[in-house]
Amino acid sequence: MSYSTKALALFGVLPLVLKQFAPGDVVLWYLFSTIISLQSIVDFGFRQTFLRVISYAFGGAKDIELFGSNQKEKTDEELEPNIALLTDIVSTMKYIYVRLTLVVFILMSIFGTWAFIKPVKDAANPTQAWICWIIVILVSCISFYGKLYMNFLEGLFKIALVRRVDTFTSLGGILTSIFVLLFAPTLINLIIVNQFWVLIVMLRDWHLCRTTENKLYQKVSVNVPFNKEMFNKIWSPAWRSGLSGFMSVGLTNLTGVVYAQFGNTSSIASYLLALRIINQIRDISMAPFYSKLPVLAMLRVKNDTETLIKVIKRGMFLSHMIFVTGFLAVGISSDYLLGLIHSDVQFVSKDLWLLIGIAFFIHRFGGMHIQVYLSTNHVISHIADGVSGGIYIITSLLLSSYVGVYAIPIGMIAGYLGFYAWYSALFSYKSLGGISFWQFEKKVSIPFIMILAIFSILTLALG
Repeated sequence: MSYSTKALALFGVLPLVLKQFAPGDVVLWYLFSTIISLQSIVDFGFRQTFLRVISYAFGGAKDIELFGSNQKEKTDEELEPNIALLTDIVSTMKYIYVRLTLVVFILMSIFGTWAFIKPVKDAANPTQAWICWIIVILVSCISFYGKLYMNFLEGLFKIALVRRVDTFTSLGGILTSIFVLLFAPTLINLIIVNQFWVLIVMLRDWHLCRTTENKLYQKVSVNVPFNKEMFNKIWSPAWRSGLSGFMSVGLTNLTGVVYAQFGNTSSIASYLLALRIINQIRDISMAPFYSKLPVLAMLRVKNDTETLIKVIKRGMFLSHMIFVTGFLAVGISSDYLLGLIHSDVQFVSKDLWLLIGIAFFIHRFGGMHIQVYLSTNHVISHIADGVSGGIYIITSLLLSSYVGVYAIPIGMIAGYLGFYAWYSALFSYKSLGGISFWQFEKKVSIPFIMILAIFSILTLALG
């Protein structure tokens, strides 16, 4: 239900934005979203690291070091939450997020403002556009610090609880956005209601954090001396994940920001629209797999490989299915739907959309396998994303003068297929007892690879 509201945002809010706003305001709307998403770079891998180590401590781990395959199965007593360890983790998390929030504020104030200078000139009301940006900066900083509450909840595997409440907050945000777009369609009004619900979500997580699991957060959220040893243990895997995030999702979103500085308004709007939709499809498709990450960590602690493989396979299959279904649906119907609402923004060409979809599919394949291996708390994503990101940058730069914006998805495919996907899967299979590609993927990803291949042939044949 929670993730279905994301689909509602895609099919309810998006058409109205495209219908009511001129291309200049559409560019700003998606540029806001893109820059906000770049906050994950500043997080620098801490979110996923804290989620894992909180799961470890909640599962009864004595420490947060790497879990080996030779562990004995734990007794019920050993699976009780480790309160002392959780206290050290939460204290370190609060210490880190205060400082990261300051970094977010500085970077958004300087580099984010620079990124808006050119696009704002094409806005319907430049003054209101700058007011929108100030609102986004302030709310983003509050929301960023509030991520620590979500980390704690997800680490305790309270995802179902969070998503049940998230269904109502998401519906509230969508319905108020639709109301604004129908009766007072200005960029500043849309930003105000959007950011209001961002604050509500942060307060929701704070409340749930303090009341769930017999108020466990209040028991472990106490003032304790800074534990440098704990910080070092968390920093070691976090910086690798952070580098990984910058070289993958960070680079992808940065292309939209950079392209907004050089392209014309209509082409920028088309590209940012495609990027927004594929990211929305990706986010929806992540639900069946990423909601199970705390379970993967707990199963690693228990050394229950058989159940672990079943959970992973099911999550990956559903994730691939949702992504491919959404990608095909948009590719087939986009031109018709944009024409139906009389949008001034055109969609990207079919072949460009095909390349973007293939690139994101390959990245999702490798990304899920990276998360499987990360459940061991041994981080290789900085290598996977570092090498593939380098290939991506070099390929895109070399081709940009020949094929223009097509160089971006071609570069992604070169990096993801050339290194990221197979490297990630190799370590993932090894951590699952040395299972082979065919044994694992024959009923997980291969059916969807074949569907994409058929769709690619038909798209190219039909021009």
